[in-house]
Amino acid sequence: TNKPKATAHPLLPTASDTVTMIATATMTTFLMPALLSTPAPIMAFTSPSALSRSTNTIRHTTNNINDAATRRNTLPSLHAIKEATFGMGCFWEPAESLLKQPGVLATTVGYTGAPPNKPPPSYDTVCFGNDYVEAVRVVYDDTILDYTTLLDKFFEVQKPGLSRQYASIVFVTDDNEEEEVNKWKTAAIKTKVKRQSDNLPYELVEIEPTSSFYRAEEYHQRYWEKQRLRAGLAVLLVAGASGAYDDFGGGVIGNFELGGLAFDTICNAVFLVGAGWMILERLVVRDVRELKSGDMILEL
Repeated sequence: TNKPKATAHPLLPTASDTVTMIATATMTTFLMPALLSTPAPIMAFTSPSALSRSTNTIRHTTNNINDAATRRNTLPSLHAIKEATFGMGCFWEPAESLLKQPGVLATTVGYTGAPPNKPPPSYDTVCFGNDYVEAVRVVYDDTILDYTTLLDKFFEVQKPGLSRQYASIVFVTDDNEEEEVNKWKTAAIKTKVKRQSDNLPYELVEIEPTSSFYRAEEYHQRYWEKQRLRAGLAVLLVAGASGAYDDFGGGVIGNFELGGLAFDTICNAVFLVGAGWMILERLVVRDVRELKSGDMILEL
């Protein structure tokens, strides 16, 4: 005898609907605890329309979560972008040398390494003090340049001196970084490796915890890049002041005047003003500012 197929009661929730209701209650932070604590006979008479609304809520919420995940995955990942800080001697040349390394995204020169109670520095207080170190902060992509390789580059291009200002220091941010630097230094010392150019020993490198970092005055940033440009302009101005361009263009430049001033006089004046500003900026520019961890990454 064929038994009649069991059919679900039109008012009874299916297993799928029951899961939907439980998920809805959980996602709304238990705003509907009664649904979970209601005896089964009473829940059996839950309105189908209520179940439909719950299902739509779940679908809408799920879609929102998926959309948010998609947007998050399309954002640029910052987990590979990191910072490191080194004392490298006079910071002008090492900062430029590190910037040329593949994987280095930015460098900034500044002052760090002083005790917490010290006031913000200036170039003068660093030069005549014994607390702050001239340092280079580096932003790098560790998928291209790992930290150990960066340490090798730091050691290779640094220009350390004898004073605290020009000390060779790796500033570490946490225990893991400190352990990695110690392993790097210890391995080099055991193998008796020295810098090929001048036999600089790895024993010279110190390890200190990261402290407040102050971005140096603007005229220190990309220093040699600016000086090369200034030197080139200075040569052109000196040549103009000496009359080297007077015959150019059939004598047009030699006969040029501006406000009654001859071309060679203008070149001489511009040269003197530029030279005067280079001296003056060392005296008046005081734009040192503190950089917090991650600030350089945000400025990229």
